[in-house]
Amino acid sequence: MNGNAGNPKASSRKAQIGWAAILLVGVLLIVVLRYIDLEPELSGDPFPGFEDQQTVLVQGLGIHEQCLELRPKQGLDYRYQTSHPLSFDIHYHIDGQPLSQFSETSSTSGSQHFEAQESRSYCLMWVNPREDLLKLSYELKFEVVPGKPQTGIPVRFVSDSGKRRIRIIDTAQNELGSLEMKSDILNFELSPDQQKLAVLVSGVREGLQLFELPGLEKKNSFSLEKAARMLAFSEDGSFLAVADEHREELLIIDLSSGKKEKIELPATLLALETGDQANELLGRNELEVLKLQFTPPLLLERDARIELAFGDQKMMVDPDEVCFAHGIPHPLFTPKAVAMSPEGLPGFLAIP
Repeated sequence: MNGNAGNPKASSRKAQIGWAAILLVGVLLIVVLRYIDLEPELSGDPFPGFEDQQTVLVQGLGIHEQCLELRPKQGLDYRYQTSHPLSFDIHYHIDGQPLSQFSETSSTSGSQHFEAQESRSYCLMWVNPREDLLKLSYELKFEVVPGKPQTGIPVRFVSDSGKRRIRIIDTAQNELGSLEMKSDILNFELSPDQQKLAVLVSGVREGLQLFELPGLEKKNSFSLEKAARMLAFSEDGSFLAVADEHREELLIIDLSSGKKEKIELPATLLALETGDQANELLGRNELEVLKLQFTPPLLLERDARIELAFGDQKMMVDPDEVCFAHGIPHPLFTPKAVAMSPEGLPGFLAIP
């Protein structure tokens, strides 16, 4: 007879040891599953089809936001892919609060055409709803001319603390290029097609300098009678308007010929903005809004009404009434991210 069969205590002891071993293995497995991520670690490599585009890793419960200046009817084509579902939104800000233009949730990919209804800095935002790391690859095509999107990289043009250098940085804070100036930078602006960068500096001999993008080649420079801080491109990028806060005049420069012409103003300007219509320019002083045109240079209208969008409707309204009495913002009256701010000027660097 087998000795173990007649020893129930020994059999019980072996069973207890076996159960204890199973329990220990189970506890260890729980610990491993709790503290070791069994999912493959996310790399920064782009998803297939996004090899030459932007790829970022978004922290758990974090966001990735990319903003671009768009004008009315200017389009933006975008597509993206993510490692797990997220929320996506296109918006602009009013007094620091986002106003959504399009949104979707629980999406791992998207491809759409977005068309701006008014001149704004529009932001695309991807929100990671999980605590896990998220990989996002995306491509943006800026529509320089309606119907002709061009692939490029969202960037910011930022002046350094010394005000002598403009840096071009991408979403990962990598420097893609820079400009060194010989005198202090006072302001700079991008043309609507994102092909030119105009820079105002304190040295009046070359007070306005023009560079071509994306290569930053210096195309031209213009002398100024007095250092200026305000500038605006015409809608087609052929003209520049320049003003300072001390003179009751506006300088219009034809960028192809270099010809300069002045428009006499009733008062010094506080703000300057390219109008929504071709050849249109808006200026504001302490008392009124002025409507001007680039070519031929003329003051068209005093106490001008401005166009504002209310949903799908557009109305010509009295700027003092809507901006102050009703609190509806307009770029001429509301603070916005100007070029000399720490955040810099959002732009779009075309890929040759």
